[in-house]
Amino acid sequence: MKRIQYLLYVVAALTVGLDQLLKWIVRQTLPIGDAVMVIPGVVELTHLQNPGAAFSLFPNQTWLFVLIAAIVVVAVVFIHQRWRLDRLAQVGLGLLLGGALGNMLDRIISPTHTVTDYVYFYTIHFPVFNLADASIDFGVLFLLISSFRSGQERSDEGKGDRK
Repeated sequence: MKRIQYLLYVVAALTVGLDQLLKWIVRQTLPIGDAVMVIPGVVELTHLQNPGAAFSLFPNQTWLFVLIAAIVVVAVVFIHQRWRLDRLAQVGLGLLLGGALGNMLDRIISPTHTVTDYVYFYTIHFPVFNLADASIDFGVLFLLISSFRSGQERSDEGKGDRK
């Protein structure tokens, strides 16, 4: 399998760019607390400024979240340099990196050190989130799938040819 060396960084850059663009559009077009229905009864755009982590946990701990994001960045770069990763793992790490950087940028750049959240699904009653949050979640999911697949490949290698 040929390694695509920079796939992780391309995915991360696209994730950060799209995340920041969507957050900028929401901040420019929708006052804080206002909502616009996208699909009635299913999803709406709701402009919120989140001072905490997921589910608004640990509000106003900006330094802690920036530190955690910095650790994620260092860990992702280290993993990428140290191990040979399949495409799914690179995409997963790229999404994780892009999501961490997207929310970290909000905390650093925003005068209130908050993260812009804007997606709300009525059907699952999940807290309002943003693309960076979803990217982190999907990145972890892709990494888990990749690790299970590579673990299966290793166990298959030990079995030899059975016909």
